[in-house]
Amino acid sequence: MASTTEENQTRFTFEDVKFFPSVADGKINVSSFLEASSDLITLVGRLGKAFAPVKYDMQGNVDKIKTLYDYDENSCLLELMLDEQSKGKHTAAEGVLWLNRALLFFEIAFGEIIVCLQSKNYDDNLKTVFSNAYEGSVKKYHNWVTQQLFALICKVSPTLPQIMKSFEVENNEAFETRLVSFHTTLKSVRSKIDDFIQNHNILQDSM
Repeated sequence: MASTTEENQTRFTFEDVKFFPSVADGKINVSSFLEASSDLITLVGRLGKAFAPVKYDMQGNVDKIKTLYDYDENSCLLELMLDEQSKGKHTAAEGVLWLNRALLFFEIAFGEIIVCLQSKNYDDNLKTVFSNAYEGSVKKYHNWVTQQLFALICKVSPTLPQIMKSFEVENNEAFETRLVSFHTTLKSVRSKIDDFIQNHNILQDSM
């Protein structure tokens, strides 16, 4: 049996989630971006077994970025993408692109969850929330089989109380406040990456 100390060291709640980095001088710190993405992936794992394909896909893209980019704690994600493009490569950028699409999925979902929290609708079923998020993000890039898989994922998605329990939320208002802040940083970074990819014609065939 694990000791209390060990349990505390491995415990991960929504309070532990790192926010996405601010876009400073048009730059995105790649280390902070990957840390926040990894924490989000941990949260995705808390949504239940149905979300396992989403979790593994996101993790695969994070691993691709970590493996293929040579960076340090001061490196900018956008500069790394440009450097790769200048060498006629795009494999790591593909990882950024698909991870960013997943971030849009959660940006939309969290935005609607915030509305539920602000309206005190704590018992809302989130099937429609996740379905709307899928429709507004990655559905258009998926084939019929993957679309059916996501339809099932949305259908069996957890309720808001179940999510709050799995995130170990102890105070509804504190959860709302922190989720709003997390959502704001997520949207800012996700939008910047999306604009950067389009403005610099990176992976246009995949857009």
